[in-house]
Amino acid sequence: MRGVAYSVAGRELLMRMHQRGRSLAVLSPETGIARPVLSRWWTRYQQQGRAGLEPRSRRPTHSPARLTHDIRAPILELRKRSWSPARIALALGIGHSSVHCVLLCHGRNRLRVPERKIFRRYDKSRPGELVHLDLKYLYRWKNTQREYAFAAVDDFSREAFAQIRPERRCRDAAAFLELLVAELPYRIEAVMTDNDLIFTMRYAFHAQRQTRFQQACRSLGIAHWRARPRHPQTNGRVERFFRTLDDECFAVHRPRSCKTRMRVLHEFLRYYNHERPHLSLHGLTPIERRQAYFQQAQL
Repeated sequence: MRGVAYSVAGRELLMRMHQRGRSLAVLSPETGIARPVLSRWWTRYQQQGRAGLEPRSRRPTHSPARLTHDIRAPILELRKRSWSPARIALALGIGHSSVHCVLLCHGRNRLRVPERKIFRRYDKSRPGELVHLDLKYLYRWKNTQREYAFAAVDDFSREAFAQIRPERRCRDAAAFLELLVAELPYRIEAVMTDNDLIFTMRYAFHAQRQTRFQQACRSLGIAHWRARPRHPQTNGRVERFFRTLDDECFAVHRPRSCKTRMRVLHEFLRYYNHERPHLSLHGLTPIERRQAYFQQAQL
């Protein structure tokens, strides 16, 4: 079979089998190796022994279309002037693909190597130190009203809490926060949201006003952190949870009604927090991470 690199030991074994009486015509269908190949190996084996079975280069001895050094050097020189491959090909009177191959071979196919982005990742040290909060538009069936999924994810334990609500108003965000505080068994020190108007008036005309959500944060003693504009990765914990919710819950169960969707969400939250191993937690579940912290704190 062409393109398969057979070991020297395997080739030598076949040649010894042929030397003992097995014909090449029999060995060919048994091994899947073409008979002319076996015949060529046998000739080399007779002449040079084991050394004749070493793999040989298939590089052609003569390449008339290959670019010489006298052509490669001007290509690289013009590339230093930030010329494009098409412009270099036009100036030197050669093909555009040839210029591209030379540049690719010398690692000059890009004028500027893109700078590697450095993401500053962080992980809080205790449950409740920071909770990421956001909402998501849900699929709307015919003759049904729009629904929204509010979700919160603890930065330390990745414990998630979510609720489906029929509206996306400031009072809904405040009510969800109050329910979150009542459900979690630890104190929430800070929450992070984006700059949606239901969370903050930061970029509204009346920027000095506070929304009901901000008022709820203040009354509950919770600091309100706001993500950088146009940087959804800042609030990435809850963004990733929404993606997991779509992939592992709604796309799997495919609920056909609002009532069914609420039920599967409730079941998924229990699975997500108690049974699903989290890769960022080295295989622990969010509840196991939270319990391990409080057990360590009691020692």
